[in-house]
Amino acid sequence: MTTRGQAVADVMTTDPVVIDSRASLEVADRLLRSTFIEGIPVVDGRGRLVGIIGHAHLATYRFAEVAPNRAETGSAASGRTG
Repeated sequence: MTTRGQAVADVMTTDPVVIDSRASLEVADRLLRSTFIEGIPVVDGRGRLVGIIGHAHLATYRFAEVAPNRAETGSAASGRTG
């Protein structure tokens, strides 16, 4: 497959899965896991793009879900300060 000369519009998804910026992390996590995509555009109440959320962004949330006490002290325990 050659991509030379093609525009992004030629291959992009025209009806992407999006999530509202007010949605919970649980909803975002379920959506990412169920769609098998790497990232979901985050939109505001007017449908404007405000960011993207992906698996890496939810890693802390998932860790906290499994080990709540360790997640709170994770940066201090590793010696990181910010």
